Amino acid sequence: MKKIWINYALDVLLFVTSIILGISSLLVWVVLPKGYNPVWLTWIAIHKWSGLALFVEAFVHVLLHWKWIATMTKRMFGRT
Repeated sequence: MKKIWINYALDVLLFVTSIILGISSLLVWVVLPKGYNPVWLTWIAIHKWSGLALFVEAFVHVLLHWKWIATMTKRMFGRT
């Protein structure tokens, strides 16, 4: 049961982080004026750190599911 809760928590983190990354990208790209603006620099920092967090979370997600990924890859290429 522990693995189920780890997967659930990781999926929630992935979802929340991707929302933060999406919001920050829209703010930095569309809404906020560019330049040396403290608000813009803050959102750039949020965007960079949430991107890094999303990368780490996705890497851990792949590691936790590596056995399943390997099994499915073998099935896709006809090795059982």
